[in-house]
Amino acid sequence: MKKTKINLGDLIFILFYKFGGSIRGSTTLQKLIDIIRFDSDFEVDVKYDPYNFGDFSQEIVDVIHVFVDNNWIMKTEENAGNDKKIDIYKLSEVGMKIARTVYGDILHKDKEKLGIIDQFKDKSQNDILSYSYFWYPMTTTKSTIKDRVFGRVPLSKCETGFLEEEYNVIKNSNKSVKDLIHESWD
Repeated sequence: MKKTKINLGDLIFILFYKFGGSIRGSTTLQKLIDIIRFDSDFEVDVKYDPYNFGDFSQEIVDVIHVFVDNNWIMKTEENAGNDKKIDIYKLSEVGMKIARTVYGDILHKDKEKLGIIDQFKDKSQNDILSYSYFWYPMTTTKSTIKDRVFGRVPLSKCETGFLEEEYNVIKNSNKSVKDLIHESWD
């Protein structure tokens, strides 16, 4: 099936619209776009490189800077603990009007293709990272937070049978891995 091309700037406006005008963290935004490009029928023309928190695209950062410079998005910082800060992005009134227009202009069938994002609206950044890391391990090759995200033993300890145990639990449950992940979110 041929994928529908979507402009990166439009996609970012759509994501903000679907998330009620606010997204916590640039990593969250990066992962949401990852999910769309891997798990939807959209073709997003964006270049990603493996980085500290998984796939990273400078293009996304550049678009956000343009949006901030044009006062379509307001950026603030929030204390995330351990002397770390997290960027909070919120659409301005003008940005919300643009986002609403962009979302309203896409075809109904294309809105359905974005349905995958709806399951992440109420999820924490860690949940979104976990989903992204689990389903797209090729994006985590240079990640410095992989072990923290999974909260498990490092993969270098595979010889202890950890992965085999996990596999057997999933296999014996008669459910898909995706179903088990979704159940763990409830």
